[in-house]
Amino acid sequence: MASEVADAAEASKDLLASFPNLLGLGQLDAPEADWGTSTLTALPPEAKTGVLANGLTWTVHENREPKARAELFLVVGFGSLVEEEEERGIAHIIEHLGFSATKAYENHAIVKFLESIGAPFGACQNAYTSFDRTVYTLHVPTDKEGIVPEALTVLREFAFFTRISEDDLDKERKVVLEEWRESKNAQGRLFEDYIKALCKGCKWCERLPIGKEEVIRGVSSETLRKFYSRFYHPARMSVVAVGDFDGEVVIKKIKELFEIAPGEISPLPRSAEAPTRPIYAVPDTPGVVVASSTDPELSYAQGMLDCKRPRQGSSSIREFRRRLAEDLFHKSLSSRLLKLTLEPKGPRNFFAVSTETGEPIPTLNPMSISLSPLPGRMRPALKTVAEEIERVKRMGFHEAEVRRAKRSILAEYEEQYIERDQRPSESIAEEYVSLFLDGVPAPGIEEQARVAATLLPRISMEEVMQVAKEYDFSRNVVVKIATPPLSAWNPLYTCWSIMQSAWHLTLPRPRMDLPDSKEVADLLKSVEQQHLEPWPEDEDDVDTRLRRKFEEVAERRLPPGGGAAPSLAQVVRVVDSPGVPQPKRGTALEVKPAVAGEAYPMGEEVVLQNGMRIFLKSTDLFDAEVIVRARRWGGLSEHISAGGMLGGSALSCEAQTCSMVAMMLGICGLSMESLQECLDGRRVQPSPPGMDAYTTGLDCSASPTDLEVLLTLMHLLFLCPVEAQAKSSSRLSLVKLGLLAWRLGENRDPQAQFGRRVQKCITQDHPYTRLPSLWSILRLNFSKAGEIFNESVRNPRDWTFVLVGKLPAKDVLLPMLETYLGSIPNRSEGPNAYALGSSDVQREIAVRQAVKPLEIKFPPKIVREEVHLKMVDPKGSTLVVFPLQLSAVTQAGSVESAEAELREIFRLRLLVRMLETRLIEVLRFKRGQVYSVSVADDLSHAPPHLGCRRSGTVSIGFECDPAEADELIEATTTELSRLRSGEAAFTAENASAALEQERREFEEMFHKNDWWAGTILDMYFSRCHAVTGDIGASVALWWRIRADVAGTFDSTQASATLREVLPEGATSAVVTMRPKGKVPQGGAEDQGDEEGEEGGGG
Repeated sequence: MASEVADAAEASKDLLASFPNLLGLGQLDAPEADWGTSTLTALPPEAKTGVLANGLTWTVHENREPKARAELFLVVGFGSLVEEEEERGIAHIIEHLGFSATKAYENHAIVKFLESIGAPFGACQNAYTSFDRTVYTLHVPTDKEGIVPEALTVLREFAFFTRISEDDLDKERKVVLEEWRESKNAQGRLFEDYIKALCKGCKWCERLPIGKEEVIRGVSSETLRKFYSRFYHPARMSVVAVGDFDGEVVIKKIKELFEIAPGEISPLPRSAEAPTRPIYAVPDTPGVVVASSTDPELSYAQGMLDCKRPRQGSSSIREFRRRLAEDLFHKSLSSRLLKLTLEPKGPRNFFAVSTETGEPIPTLNPMSISLSPLPGRMRPALKTVAEEIERVKRMGFHEAEVRRAKRSILAEYEEQYIERDQRPSESIAEEYVSLFLDGVPAPGIEEQARVAATLLPRISMEEVMQVAKEYDFSRNVVVKIATPPLSAWNPLYTCWSIMQSAWHLTLPRPRMDLPDSKEVADLLKSVEQQHLEPWPEDEDDVDTRLRRKFEEVAERRLPPGGGAAPSLAQVVRVVDSPGVPQPKRGTALEVKPAVAGEAYPMGEEVVLQNGMRIFLKSTDLFDAEVIVRARRWGGLSEHISAGGMLGGSALSCEAQTCSMVAMMLGICGLSMESLQECLDGRRVQPSPPGMDAYTTGLDCSASPTDLEVLLTLMHLLFLCPVEAQAKSSSRLSLVKLGLLAWRLGENRDPQAQFGRRVQKCITQDHPYTRLPSLWSILRLNFSKAGEIFNESVRNPRDWTFVLVGKLPAKDVLLPMLETYLGSIPNRSEGPNAYALGSSDVQREIAVRQAVKPLEIKFPPKIVREEVHLKMVDPKGSTLVVFPLQLSAVTQAGSVESAEAELREIFRLRLLVRMLETRLIEVLRFKRGQVYSVSVADDLSHAPPHLGCRRSGTVSIGFECDPAEADELIEATTTELSRLRSGEAAFTAENASAALEQERREFEEMFHKNDWWAGTILDMYFSRCHAVTGDIGASVALWWRIRADVAGTFDSTQASATLREVLPEGATSAVVTMRPKGKVPQGGAEDQGDEEGEEGGGG
């Protein structure tokens, strides 16, 4: 026994060697023999909880991330499960009505309160209703007196005093109907069918939270009042408060507000006895049951197999161990499935496949398989996955596979533990919701990390192997299969399916991808008798693979210093940005004018010997995070040329897909699966460069301890070109097949078809906005795609990198940068684009002036277009688009012109925010005809050249009953005309709310590393940087203008900006999607155009 303990301790120490924080936590106090009865702590020491006299539970936790913010939740222990047949959907309707009116708040005053304090409000942002719960969530500031008490008062109103009158209900019916209509897409129908199949024979499949249309249209307010007074009982509620506040004060306020006897709640008193939360067990499924369906709007075939199990416990240490073993199984198997996806041993059967321990509803934890088969390959796809699970049942995994999976899980716990004091309040609050409703312990990350660090080294390969037996294919198996239909209405998908069958010598059938229960049961059983070879072991040492690859390219590197180049220490410059404060954990943002003569160090700029420019900003915001962003000039606009169909211009399909092709060919000199194996257990998230209109960029992150691994990958990315070799043909066929499936799927999705028609209309069918045609995908030249990708990483001097986060000490970081980035040679002749500290901005201007502009033009005349499409469930979408052209334009050498353009952009963004709020008020709150309205500006297609006026669009979008689209378009344009003419006006409250929302959002972004990395990189590529030539001056200019606009913007400026942006008589485009044929509820007969279902595109 003593030797076993010693061996376990040695194994633990060896595995945890790379995770010093977990190693330092020590082991569990309880002996292993007691783990079956030892339970996890319900709450961490920082949390306080209690129960009021009326039965209401409260949980309060002081947490400082994000600073000066709080999450306030009201949790109601009932949802749609307790509805009767004639009540289906009313739990969700009651949730809506809470924001409409209560005893203390009339006429959407709660919404106005949230807007006034800068709190978010919108679709699905402040409440949700599911089968067994209704949760109201408020994200509020805490740095102003009275906000938290009033927000708690709002929660009390939801709990006890929601007003449910017939008038309130009638105003909200259409809003809820629109949300119901939005759920009726292909994925929504698939989920509904899936739940019905999984839970057949019990109430779960009969009580989807969105409800039934006829109930939403006709239910009485009296029915809702009875439901509300019965189920919104304090003894079945919890108030959860997590945030940056004084916990004792919040506890006192909760007791003051919510301590109400059930019978004294007026006007809808509650009974003395609380209702019981029902537990509906899901009945067993005999053998294997297949539920098949087709959907003409489904983008691709999907299969879901569930081996049903009741909900598994999660309270004891032994149960925690079981879940860890299951996680190890899924991670180990996922590596094998990835290899089979990329390099199948036989015919290719699927695009993607995964396994997991699912939780589709609270009472089930099935062992699940999800897959996306090729057309006509559902049967062999299912069999392939079953074979791999059977292989594990018989032979298990290799020790190296399980070890990598363990390291991957430990890396997650290491990061969570390091950043335990930086956990966002929202994630903590959600854990307390699960504790209250589901009994899932929320002990805090320190205890979870200690348990995981103790258990993972002790979990043997045999224990992981046993998890495979949970996939019992003989009983309780539900398989949901959904495919696009094979029919004359779906010709290309049908032809592809038939070709797949012919290729694999099977007979095409109308229900080819829809096997029945007996077929699937026989298929799953057949693998038990099948001969299976062992899975091959690793061909090399995975742990040293990256280092060996780095050594292989030694001859391609520049020597240290590059000969005559100065040492790195001589080319580091401290960047000063006057007026821009440093972000610090635990401190609030204070915006103050710059003080003359005072230093404002923002970071450091480094130009390496090869000309690569790097900006370094060290922060203490998150202890386990370094964000790496990079960019160069040159994007998709360079790849538009003649040669499209019918002799027109076309955007190169190779350029659009070069990143995907490179990943399949292998970036960094490694295959995708080899690279993934190298990164198991590393906290590194790399990504290949991707193109937008004018630039190529990449977005990565790493922990401070793994930053060197990420830099190694960047080094290999530049020095190991991708090559389309013959051995890659299988991988490249996956790219082509995936693109074809995606393109055909886009042609079946009404919303995607509508989006394409909008782009075609507002850009006059510009080639940049077209999807790749089927013909161009079939003719895809992989060598050319690889060349385009390689060209983007040909010259490091073209690139600017920004590193933000917990950076290593300078004496460690700078040599790393020199070793991994500074040693990359430029592969073509030319001057460095960037010269450190140079006041000459001509090079900066030259590189952007060389960019090829898109020259997208808005239609010169007013356009009104209707898109009539075949739909399973009729719905309408409308987009009203206006051309936008800024009056100010940045000129070379003129800081004043750069200021003017920035000022105009900031005013535009505030106007867009105010306009969206105003139209939500008109179309949703006053008219009650939409669920949400979006207003957005888009300047992304404007070329970066100086002296060129920025142009783009302002768009207003909403979904509605197709029969009411014209009425809502008229209401929208009328409101715009009234605001423009002065007949109606933005109020001071409108401006104040918009500014407060912008300020609150900015405060939170300011304390995030990814915002700093993105903003600094954006400023390097901004027009004002081409004027100042200094990143510190550019950010300072941006900061000052933003603060100035935010401090002076008012309703008068909003009206003036509206008249400038959307002048009287301006051209516009209105594009409306309607169902083909008769429009429901008295709509007009189809008279418009129709987008082809399976058109090949441009």
